[in-house]
Amino acid sequence: MCPYLIFQLPYLGEFVIPSYALFAFVGLFFTMVFLYFRLQKRGMPFYHFLLLMLILVIGVALGSKTLFVMTKLPEILQDFTLEKAIYIIWTSGFVFYGGLFGAIIGACLFARIFSIPLKPFLDIIVPGFPLFHFWGRIGCFFAGCCYGKEATWGVAMHMEPDIPRIPVQLFEAACLLLIFGVLLLIDHKANISISPLVCYFLLYSMCRFVLEFFRGDDVRGIWGVLSTSQWISLGILAFILCKVVAKRLRWVTQTRQSC
Repeated sequence: MCPYLIFQLPYLGEFVIPSYALFAFVGLFFTMVFLYFRLQKRGMPFYHFLLLMLILVIGVALGSKTLFVMTKLPEILQDFTLEKAIYIIWTSGFVFYGGLFGAIIGACLFARIFSIPLKPFLDIIVPGFPLFHFWGRIGCFFAGCCYGKEATWGVAMHMEPDIPRIPVQLFEAACLLLIFGVLLLIDHKANISISPLVCYFLLYSMCRFVLEFFRGDDVRGIWGVLSTSQWISLGILAFILCKVVAKRLRWVTQTRQSC
């Protein structure tokens, strides 16, 4: 598409901005504004909010980089040299699930430092995850990464201008916007008992598992017949299912004991 946006500024000349970086900063801005007003209602001081944002950003960066490097371990270990390992780590990309888990670990650390009840705190900040991710996927579309499979219709990427591809980045962005709306609805409906965090993991893991079948890039890592993100999505869904079954069994046991 358009990996770089070029602006002509008076007296300064040409100014080039990477598309992905621009949309990532836009997403960060809107997410910070959104979370600021949500947390301000709960009485969080401004300097605590800034510290939280810093911890979340660091968690996203470290987590997403770490998981991507893990997908590259076979390549790193093959004819291993320190220089090769450093080069691959430095030039490798990012994996969203790693960034998500890094952000959650950072949020848990923040809650522990300031003695904040963890579950309600995560439920407050979790709608910010799909909001930021939405802008990130728009950035992917413009940058031409995380692209879809070849098709008879679609959008050509900048590196292959003659090959139309499924715009899977935009499909995921639409799903993320829908998930964001669902989480806000849950937040405003007192009669809905599902946790926003659980709902987010459930909806996104299903969305990601399906959309991965339409991805055409190889850098996301393929393990057997599924990609790295698909295996993680299945793990999340299995964990949620086990929790639901365990909760149901406890309820049945308590009901029988009370009879």
